[in-house]
Amino acid sequence: MFDVNVKILSELKNFITIVSSNRELLGKFCSSDKDFSRSRKLPFDKLAFFIIKLCKKTLSVELERYFEELNNSMPCSVSAFTQQRCKLHFSFFYWWNAVLCRSYYFYSSNQVKRWNEYRLIAADGSNINLINSAALSKHFGGQSNQNSFYTLAKTFYHYDVLNELILVPQIKPYRYGEMQMAYDAIDNIEEDMLMIYDRNFCNYKMVALHLWQEKERKFIIRAKETQRIIRSFIESEKSSAIVYLPPTPSAKEGLKKVGYNINLHTQLKVRLVRVDLEKSTEVLITNLWEEEGHQPEIFKDLYFMRWGVETNISIQKNIMQVESFSGLTVNAVLQDFYATVMIANLHAVLIKDAQTTIDKKQVKAKYPMKVNKNKSFGK
Repeated sequence: MFDVNVKILSELKNFITIVSSNRELLGKFCSSDKDFSRSRKLPFDKLAFFIIKLCKKTLSVELERYFEELNNSMPCSVSAFTQQRCKLHFSFFYWWNAVLCRSYYFYSSNQVKRWNEYRLIAADGSNINLINSAALSKHFGGQSNQNSFYTLAKTFYHYDVLNELILVPQIKPYRYGEMQMAYDAIDNIEEDMLMIYDRNFCNYKMVALHLWQEKERKFIIRAKETQRIIRSFIESEKSSAIVYLPPTPSAKEGLKKVGYNINLHTQLKVRLVRVDLEKSTEVLITNLWEEEGHQPEIFKDLYFMRWGVETNISIQKNIMQVESFSGLTVNAVLQDFYATVMIANLHAVLIKDAQTTIDKKQVKAKYPMKVNKNKSFGK
């Protein structure tokens, strides 16, 4: 695993080196063609590295410490940093994270954890609090009560729960909506992914967009008990059944906007699976078929794995302090968000070697031991 980490870090270094040395490529991450063309204390690469340090203290203190690490006794000012970061488009950190994820799956192909042959990808979103500045409030919006207005953003993730990697992160204005973010991310679902969704994402359009890919994408969606077809299935007391979902008027309209013309006879073949809990009964909608070997009893534990994305969101908020932004512009917020995602993924990759060592030492342990992520991230 150590050798794999070295290769992944090398890929990350190569990416920023290539971007820094190629004016045409660098221009795709700049506000203008002239950005980063002059010698500054914070050129492109040093600026990017400083941002991914996730500055959570006073900026002047963080800059002094950073330049000490660079063996430069004269740090740049906060104003100079602010001006430099305006030149760097936030999308650089999105693609740097993509390089990290692709490198991990490539170099760790033998160690990638799967359920059967699938990567388990849980999808969910969350709200994050922003400073009530005029620029952020105008772009992201928010909500208000009787006393004040709160600036908020909406985030959404595809999260590999077994390998603890954040894939396809998104941050949008508060009113954009998690459902639309989920629709936007569907084209990024790969053939070896099994998607897991909560009931908030249960609708005809979501199912259709998974089934109508060039090769259908596998999914599990927790059903809404208010749907007639779901209530009938619960009353039948069957453990599993094949049903056909009819389109709703809103689904017809929504699919028409993305190029699909359907009518009332365009029904979707899906499987319903009953999951009996201690005090309630849940129903899952899926295209994991029984004839493929997926028996009803596997689904309770399988769906429970979705909680990994909730844990990830908690870690970002409580350990990585994703809501502590180092700037008050929209671009600064987006930079910090995608930088946080990247460092969360890098941390997840780097501690795997330590977790492997722990696993080897706890053969007879009563309870499984885990790396303390609060301490490991701090280090």
